[in-house]
Amino acid sequence: MLDADFEAVATDNGDGGEGAGPIGKVADLGRDIGSYIRQQRSSAKISLRQLSKLAGVSNPYLSQIERGLRKPSAEILQQIATGLRISAEALYVQAGILDRPVGGPVAEAVRADTDLTERQKQVLLDVYDSFRRENEATARAAPAPDIDPAGGGSGASGSEE
Repeated sequence: MLDADFEAVATDNGDGGEGAGPIGKVADLGRDIGSYIRQQRSSAKISLRQLSKLAGVSNPYLSQIERGLRKPSAEILQQIATGLRISAEALYVQAGILDRPVGGPVAEAVRADTDLTERQKQVLLDVYDSFRRENEATARAAPAPDIDPAGGGSGASGSEE
């Protein structure tokens, strides 16, 4: 079923159906990033025209991106992210430019929360990461309690014969 979707997208792009797989995937990424941008714009209550001005991207081009007809460059995504006041990384991930970041179940839960804005998610993830780094540094700096510096093993006063 996915292959049929790719072929339809490839045909819509006027390539005559040849090599539909890779072309379809690119078109699919374009649709995904476009719908993501539209969703972010709607949740920010910004019109297409307003985002166009804020991002410095022409209104028709932005409309084509949202409809999946154009796949924007990283530079254009950066401008759109600035206009939406979200992280460019979020757009790069959606566009397939960057791999989806890892971070375990907490980070995934934050990213999946639809009630938070991208900015709120990023702030939460930054705070969470700083706590984890701090705890990791503290754990590395603290001596292990079961190690005897004299080489006695577990620290118990057993016999050394």
